[in-house]
Amino acid sequence: MEWDPTQFFRDGIRPSVPFALLVLNQPINQRAFAALNKHACFTICADGGANVYYDLMKSQDRETSDLPNAIVGDLDSILPSVRKHYESLNVTIVHDPDQYSTDLMKCLKYLRANASRILHSSAENTSSSKGSTSEIESQSQAQAQSHPRLDVLILGGLGGRVDQAFSQVHHLYAMAQHEDSPGELYLVSEESISFILRTGRNVIQTPGARRAKGSSKDTDPDGIYYLEENIGILPISGPAVISTTGFEWDVSDWRTEMGGQISTSNHIRADVVSVETNERVLFTAELAGRFKAR
Repeated sequence: MEWDPTQFFRDGIRPSVPFALLVLNQPINQRAFAALNKHACFTICADGGANVYYDLMKSQDRETSDLPNAIVGDLDSILPSVRKHYESLNVTIVHDPDQYSTDLMKCLKYLRANASRILHSSAENTSSSKGSTSEIESQSQAQAQSHPRLDVLILGGLGGRVDQAFSQVHHLYAMAQHEDSPGELYLVSEESISFILRTGRNVIQTPGARRAKGSSKDTDPDGIYYLEENIGILPISGPAVISTTGFEWDVSDWRTEMGGQISTSNHIRADVVSVETNERVLFTAELAGRFKAR
């Protein structure tokens, strides 16, 4: 499996796979949002996430021009005034009363069910705006017609209540292995981007990572940082055996588990790193300072 978490933040370069932004009822990392919003093909708010999104847009006098594509949930948290505002602007609002799923899960279910339509619309909009169809756009159209893949970047905080933070990581893990997941899932929090590595070998592109001072290769070719050097590999679902390359402290057939040894505060030392694991693990990388929450 290959990952490229920096692709979503790059100016002027469309990510290789279209992605949606999913806004939770949590404070938004505004700096990361500003970068990600340039490339997202769809924005969906999880119930009360619409309140957060509305407040952010209103602070920038964009509440009537920058709209979410959909609001999904049991709708017990969205403020009546916010709901009325978006209804008046014809934003899709979906009431899902299922009490056995969270609003996050309901949003992911909606994205999976509508992935083909979202991808097709994204490919059409991109093509018409440029007057031509690039290789990436052709891939998007093919995905929309065959097996649709729509990656999802979840905007949520990990700095508030501990139970809510663990709940977000839990859902990231649970949905990463669920057949209803629309694509790969990433959690963008105040300071990090995190995702679940699959069993087997995972190759992670890490250009633009800040490295040790004095290194001749401490940025990507355009001289811009996307990640700091710090990463963690956490065995959240039970013991795992991992082998790594490209970090300051690499390991081979190393057992990691909660209550035993865990890999935190390791450092990126290559443009491409790898993690081989016999169980799913959480990989988290520190965002560059310019993408961290104020």
